[in-house]
Amino acid sequence: MAAPDFTLVRGGQINQAGDDRALFLKTYGGEVFTAYSETNVFGSRTYTRTLQSGKSAQFPSVGGKTASYHVPGTMTTGQAGNLSETIITVDDFLEAATAIAEIDQAMSHFDYRGPFSTEDGRAIARLYDANVARMLIKAAMNTTSRFAGTGDVYEAKTVGKIIDSSGVSTDVAKLKAALVAGAINYDEKDIPEEDRYFGLKPAQYHLLASDNETISSDYGSIADQATAKVRQLHTFNLVKTNNVPTGNVTGTHNSKYDVDATDVVGIGWRPGAVGTVKVRDLSVGMTGNDYKVTHNATLVTSRMLVGHGELRPEEAFVVRDRV
Repeated sequence: MAAPDFTLVRGGQINQAGDDRALFLKTYGGEVFTAYSETNVFGSRTYTRTLQSGKSAQFPSVGGKTASYHVPGTMTTGQAGNLSETIITVDDFLEAATAIAEIDQAMSHFDYRGPFSTEDGRAIARLYDANVARMLIKAAMNTTSRFAGTGDVYEAKTVGKIIDSSGVSTDVAKLKAALVAGAINYDEKDIPEEDRYFGLKPAQYHLLASDNETISSDYGSIADQATAKVRQLHTFNLVKTNNVPTGNVTGTHNSKYDVDATDVVGIGWRPGAVGTVKVRDLSVGMTGNDYKVTHNATLVTSRMLVGHGELRPEEAFVVRDRV
């Protein structure tokens, strides 16, 4: 008599039907999305446009106008206006992949799929965020107005700003002075106070957080003295991040994000400073049985199709520790 077949409970199936890995992929994908969101600092605070298809997007920019008094008896003829455009192109797929050996899954006494999925999400977010930060620095260093040569009333205002201060990375007074200079720069360009951000490295963030004057509400900051967290100072929402670029960055995707970030301590920006064009949002895929049979492994890929570019350089500034 032949042995009876077993009725198996497949942990990856939904209601014991269909793909026996469906739930596994959702778990993996959820961890990727969570890690991506937690790590993405600059990208989540800049403008994003989603395209159904295409390789680039156009962002028009309208110049300023001047007013005058009407002279009785004369005809009002109107004024010419300046128009400019910015084109942001999509890069190649940004991806992270993990090949999980079947034998390791069978013999492992702990779950290592979760940590790998987390690292996949973080890897994509780090590069995404680094590219946005590099583009913010490029915008801050952009001294050519998109209305250059037109005599437009916005011509002098539509450029980036570099704030150099020797010792700013270790001197809390100079760091606060740099933030004041950044706020003045925005105010003089008529840039709204809403959604102003300043990203800085942990060393400089904690330099501010350990300063009694900074965390005191008497000086206009929004801070938690008990936890030494500074959320806002001089109209800027402070963002602590390890993604502030350092050194002379080269070798990026098609050299698009190459920038000299030497001595950069912090980056100030508003959402309109840099734009992102997104054709495919973050997604997770997994190979089928053919790959499993030929490689005795499962390949899980996380990817997205995006590109970044400058939009409004006047909404970006950079603080450097130099004379």
